[in-house]
Amino acid sequence: MNRNIPFHYSYNFKLDISQTPTKESDRISLQILLPGLLLGLVLILLGIIELTNGFNSQNLLFDALSQNNHYVSRNSFISPVVFDTFIILLGMGIISSLILSYLRYKKIFFDGQNITTVKRSSLGKKITYRNKISDFQGVMLRIEFVQCGFLTKNRYIVELHHKLSDRTVPLYISTSEKNIRKIWVDYAKKLNLPTLLYTDEGILKRNVPDLDKSLREMVDIWNLRGKFNPHDKHSARIAVKETPNKIIIKLRKVLWDGYNILGALSIFMLVLLLFIVSFNTQGFSQAFLSAFYSLCFIGIIAAVFIMFRKEKLVIKKDKIVNTHKYFLFSTKHDELYKKDIKGVYVTLNPATDRYFVTITSSEKNIIFGKKLPISDLKWVKNFLVEQIICPNEQEIE
Repeated sequence: MNRNIPFHYSYNFKLDISQTPTKESDRISLQILLPGLLLGLVLILLGIIELTNGFNSQNLLFDALSQNNHYVSRNSFISPVVFDTFIILLGMGIISSLILSYLRYKKIFFDGQNITTVKRSSLGKKITYRNKISDFQGVMLRIEFVQCGFLTKNRYIVELHHKLSDRTVPLYISTSEKNIRKIWVDYAKKLNLPTLLYTDEGILKRNVPDLDKSLREMVDIWNLRGKFNPHDKHSARIAVKETPNKIIIKLRKVLWDGYNILGALSIFMLVLLLFIVSFNTQGFSQAFLSAFYSLCFIGIIAAVFIMFRKEKLVIKKDKIVNTHKYFLFSTKHDELYKKDIKGVYVTLNPATDRYFVTITSSEKNIIFGKKLPISDLKWVKNFLVEQIICPNEQEIE
């Protein structure tokens, strides 16, 4: 599939087209810039303080005990000077990268008929594009996974899709999924353009007259009947349990997949750092060590929880519930009533070039199976569609 995936800078962006002319800037938010600059400055100051005061630190108890013993000596595994210099350089790197990120932007202008984009890179010249609304193929919805330490957030992007990715224009960007489908559909209606979505079968188009129809109403238009073959098999990564009242689709834990290897390496590195610093505390203040130990322990606990998290979909008579299980307890993330579901898709995360299942209604989405191969995702999609478009007797009553 030929994909044109543009890059947008904002995490909170809205082009208000209800009144024209209108304009908006797509650039890194001050809510990200300012805390990042503060963090970089704190690291620089902390490194300088440790570097200048480290040479004047008081002798430790070890030094007093070993003063008259010529056979006992202490050698640091990592020099405090090297470590402090690294902290200073890290802070300088954070500040410089954030400044370069803030210098780049895209300014969007809409006069009711035309879209004008002024684009500037960090150190480059301005480039201006001007297109009619009819030049765009539709209004695209994309979901990106944004890495935040050991955790991820979803970035929801609604954009005017152009065959040339440089000319694709953001309309709405947020890390909140609240009303995202309604926002997507409202833009399509106001601009009189179809909605577009990347799926495993290519770009799925939904014309304006069909935008408010549920999945059950789209059965014949999308030719959905008979897509699920009960004889098709899924892999051992998926466990399906049926009871009289519900069906549970559960992801079996595969410990050594790519995500978990990354988590295990993170745990190993944090434990190694703790071990090294614990035996080389000279030159570091107690406050610095306490903060360092706390951050390492929090990172290790977060990585362990993420590694052993299990996803489940609980399919009941009238709704689908998404839950996450952590060791001995579970959390319910979202639930959607079958009659409200607008679509079930296998969609792409362009950041990792991997697919996942999206179940969507007018109000919210359920995302499932980020670690599954595409063959399993297709099985899950077809199974869910079959469960949704065939109402049971209790729903009919």
